[in-house]
Amino acid sequence: MVATASAQEPDGATPPAATPPAAAPAVQAPAPVPAAEPEQLGRIVAETAPLRCWPSTAAVPPVFEDVLAKDTVVALGRAENGFRQVVPALGPIGFVSRKFAVADEAGNVKTKGTKVAFRYRPRSGEAPVTMLEDGTTLHVLEEQEEWYRCRVPGIEAWVAEAEVQAIEKDAAALAAYGEWRSKDAAPITARLEGITQAKARAAQDQADLAQVQVVEQAFAQELAKPVGDQRFDSFDQALDKLKAGLAPESAALASIDALKKRIDTQRWIAEATIVRDSKPEPLPVPPAMPVDQLERFQSIGWLRYERRLGGPGIYYLEKGGRRQCLISCNTGRYDLSLFVDREVGVSGPRRHPATETLSVLDAERLEVLGVPK
Repeated sequence: MVATASAQEPDGATPPAATPPAAAPAVQAPAPVPAAEPEQLGRIVAETAPLRCWPSTAAVPPVFEDVLAKDTVVALGRAENGFRQVVPALGPIGFVSRKFAVADEAGNVKTKGTKVAFRYRPRSGEAPVTMLEDGTTLHVLEEQEEWYRCRVPGIEAWVAEAEVQAIEKDAAALAAYGEWRSKDAAPITARLEGITQAKARAAQDQADLAQVQVVEQAFAQELAKPVGDQRFDSFDQALDKLKAGLAPESAALASIDALKKRIDTQRWIAEATIVRDSKPEPLPVPPAMPVDQLERFQSIGWLRYERRLGGPGIYYLEKGGRRQCLISCNTGRYDLSLFVDREVGVSGPRRHPATETLSVLDAERLEVLGVPK
């Protein structure tokens, strides 16, 4: 039976080698209560059997979250009003307000205050299942807002007599009972292990970030040097080496990437500043263009001769099948007939007789450039 008392609650340099954090204490599974073998074992014969808070015949009796499946082997207690007490080693699942409990660093939780209410669901407007003394150990499965969802050894739970059958304590029954106890303890142990792992991860993250800070401080010292003396390759190497040794979930990975971006930006600034302040190198003097020796001639082509009826013939230069100009030699220096059908270069004064369609080039200088093949 439950007392009617009200509940006490409302609603550049190479970083140093990594220093591993101190090993966290191993998490121990909650010890089953009681540790000795139960006096009586029973097997659930109904398809499902919810654990009732009291041996009550009310139309809708309050029940815990625990629902036992058929063939589950449990520890039995006394019989009362057509019900049979079931004794979970760690107690049935219930709720205790976080305002009336305190947790240590390892995640172990105990009640705080006298007569702390243990409830079958997270509601403070209903009568509690029982009241807990100060310092009672709560085997917490999880936190739900303002409540601890937990088990407490010694809390009574009941099933109907028709839902359970007493059995002999043979080896098979005791093994099945041990499985039930282990199943109840598993989420409690998993929570404590999760807390321990999270603390170890936080300690390792702190150590990893400290190594990144060493490189960051060395980088800050490098920035104090003149731009032309700044060097950054050693920082990249140190960060790459550090990154290779980190766990994939390390919080230091993001800090390393951010620092590498800062280093790349400063490297670009330093290089750009050096280029800006440096004197441009003189352009190389281009080599002199070769002199075209043929430019000394006024006209170049093949010397041809053409006879004319009723008058003297004419000499002319031909190039590419076209006549370029007429050739004469008023000084008599050259006998033009000796140069017919040869490629020549000619220099001299040029005139434009009205009787000719082409200009006349008077050969003062004539050189043979080629002969027919």
